[in-house]
Amino acid sequence: MASKPSHFPLDISKLNFVLQVLRHYKFPDARWFEFGLNLGLLHPTLEAIESAHRGNPSRCLMECLTKWLTKADDNITTVGPIIWKTLANALRGMNAASVSTDIRKTMADPVSEILQCYIGRLAQVVLTEESVGLLHTEGLISKDTLTEVKSCGCSLVGDPMLLILRAVAEDHSKLCTLTSILMKSKEAVFLASDIIMEYGKSFPSEVTVMPSCQQASTSTSSSNDII
Repeated sequence: MASKPSHFPLDISKLNFVLQVLRHYKFPDARWFEFGLNLGLLHPTLEAIESAHRGNPSRCLMECLTKWLTKADDNITTVGPIIWKTLANALRGMNAASVSTDIRKTMADPVSEILQCYIGRLAQVVLTEESVGLLHTEGLISKDTLTEVKSCGCSLVGDPMLLILRAVAEDHSKLCTLTSILMKSKEAVFLASDIIMEYGKSFPSEVTVMPSCQQASTSTSSSNDII
């Protein structure tokens, strides 16, 4: 697949999401200082964070990421743009290979990035239990996650959403499967349509050859005509 520009540039509004991803992949808060250096933050900046929040590595990591996401130091832009790949490279540079690989494969995947643009809207959708069951049947979430989603009122938030992003990154056709499932909820019809349209614009050849994508595209078009 040809390389595509990032659909999901990071900024300060994504701070909580970035923290959630790092913790999901078990990045140790205690390594925040080295992480900051690899992201391009200047040593005095990191020392100031340490002085202000000594003994609180979780807060230090949050402040470190805040500085990076807001490009607080001029040196940051020399390391790379504020995107997942740059963050993954910083992790690799400090030998956090496992976390780096997970983020590069899942979060920096171009199709996963398309779906990430709609996470806020997805969190507002309440799925039927049937739709949640289909997420499991179609391999988007595990059996344990199925129980978790139901306990959260059938909403896609937190770790379940990250697992769906991983499934989509590993198999791009899963994005079309997801939109087909979303179509079963009236409140998610426009959302499903927006996702599949963005996917089609970015990867028209994939939408053409994948049956699940053709079905989702046809369903969203028909539903929009009705609505």
